[in-house]
Amino acid sequence: MLHIFIDEAGVAGTTQNFIIGFAFFSNKNYKLCVDNMKSKIKGLKGKEPVELHFHDMSPEIKMEFLTCLAELKGRFGYIHVQKEKIDKEFQNYPDNNLIYNLMLFYLIENLVKSGYSAEHITVYVDQRSTDRAIKRDLARYLPMKVNPLLKDRRLYVKWERSHNSRGIQCADSICGSVYRKFEKNDSRYYDVIKPNFIIARDYLFGKV
Repeated sequence: MLHIFIDEAGVAGTTQNFIIGFAFFSNKNYKLCVDNMKSKIKGLKGKEPVELHFHDMSPEIKMEFLTCLAELKGRFGYIHVQKEKIDKEFQNYPDNNLIYNLMLFYLIENLVKSGYSAEHITVYVDQRSTDRAIKRDLARYLPMKVNPLLKDRRLYVKWERSHNSRGIQCADSICGSVYRKFEKNDSRYYDVIKPNFIIARDYLFGKV
């Protein structure tokens, strides 16, 4: 089973840039990276955070965390779109969820077509909404689109709260690094993990 953790940065149709990204690992040592960073933050601030958030970490902690994930040979990917490239009718809730679903499919489709299709796939998605219809639509849509590409294997969608998933916390920092590259023209964090990216796509224009 291939376990893929999904998160996003920005808001589709609202922020200038929107990113959906993934992270997956060959073993569970990424959990140690998360726990060690939380312990380090506790040592510095006197209180351990419930979870790691890229935007809440100091530059030094961000660098150390990303370096740890890169050294584990984590595999990362992202898809990016600019606000002005999204038709206006899809820029607001709930229609912006259609863009989210399409972009996530495009991202996973590229991963599968790159050769990562030898196992069943479980996609762990940050529980970005409590709307059951939104969750149900993605849980139906993504397997419907991806399963034909997997032949005798299957894709499953699971929703998880980020504070319960170290994997999603890793994906959060991957997305945050990419988002900062596009939004702030600051690639110092992205550069740390750049060699680990196996998928880098623009939603409308293909390979970056």
